[in-house]
Amino acid sequence: MRQQRASDNVSILMRALLLAAIFGYLQPWIIAQAGSMSLNAYDLAEWASLIPAQRGTSPPLAVPLLLRLQPLILALLLSLIASGRKGMALSAAAICLLAIAQLPPFEYVYDINNLNYRQQFVLAAASFVAGLGLLLLQRPWISTILKLALAIVGIAAAALGLSEAIALYSQFGMAAAPGAGLWIMGLCYALVLLLGLRRMLIARGTRS
Repeated sequence: MRQQRASDNVSILMRALLLAAIFGYLQPWIIAQAGSMSLNAYDLAEWASLIPAQRGTSPPLAVPLLLRLQPLILALLLSLIASGRKGMALSAAAICLLAIAQLPPFEYVYDINNLNYRQQFVLAAASFVAGLGLLLLQRPWISTILKLALAIVGIAAAALGLSEAIALYSQFGMAAAPGAGLWIMGLCYALVLLLGLRRMLIARGTRS
């Protein structure tokens, strides 16, 4: 009973951290001298996609991709922390909302060759399909490893994406610094990583 209660508390904390990470994604990630250019991750990805040189990167639109990976990572983490019928239903609803939020404008139907819209659609579809698919994964050990991997990828993608975005700002003669949104999301990922490591160590101790 005590072990089950502790597991439930960790699941609640994980959900709170992921909600905080979503909040961080929507807060300013970059602070520029021009106030109008202090953008959150979503708007920063959209701005970067307008730079012609980004079309020629490998993969195309590399900076927007790094920034837009975050909702996909969060959708996968939401599926991995789900437990019980109610928890799975809540995670499924959140995953669907995240997928919908990533969809490109309706104009994509008339412009399917648009790289920016295509990237948004692929990430939205991946969030929906992979997120709901992982809800069926009922192997705690694999789930824990995936949580750790996703948290590490999230931190790396966020840091690299923002670093590249600041480099793009400098090309236009604009000085910029990391905003609070990056730190909030990075801290949430770090705590998810620590919780995952703690659970792994506890599980090893129980087995031995």
